[in-house]
Amino acid sequence: MNAAAARVYAALVHYPVYNREGDIVATSVTPLDVHDLGRLALTYGVKGYYITNPYEPQQRLVAEIIHHWRAGLGGDHSPHRKLALSRARGAADVTEVFDDVAARESEEPWVVATTARAWPGAAAIPEAIAGAGSKPVLLLFGTGYGLTDDLLAAADAVLRPIAGDAAFNHLPVRAAMAIYFDRIFGGAAAAT
Repeated sequence: MNAAAARVYAALVHYPVYNREGDIVATSVTPLDVHDLGRLALTYGVKGYYITNPYEPQQRLVAEIIHHWRAGLGGDHSPHRKLALSRARGAADVTEVFDDVAARESEEPWVVATTARAWPGAAAIPEAIAGAGSKPVLLLFGTGYGLTDDLLAAADAVLRPIAGDAAFNHLPVRAAMAIYFDRIFGGAAAAT
């Protein structure tokens, strides 16, 4: 994918995701995610990223973090962090993200979900992204133990899991996002 021509957005989804018992839950926002994802988005040219959570106190936390670094003392203290968080937005859920990206881009995005589990029809990055054609792309990343089956099934494409050399497969979401962004924008997509 040509990063200069890309209209790529990302969403860190806190609901609906699984917990270790396989229950559908909402996970808590980790403030470090908000910061690190901003740095990733800016580094790789992601147009915007969203932190989703259905609970109002969690939404307020995200809004406070973003405000502190964009308009508050944090931005005065660290202009780099202010710039990194300029692409951050909070949202209640994936539907709100989808609608916001569609409004910003004047067309509905091609939704590409990620998972660490085997998923029927999961594709390598070039095939999954190519389906978008000229549409904007919305990448979904799950917290907890991953996006629910319903959310994966509703996506236009699902990326193959990142595979390491060990049987363990539960990367921190920030690490997974960095790997996927690098493979999409850094030219290593053919290796996936």
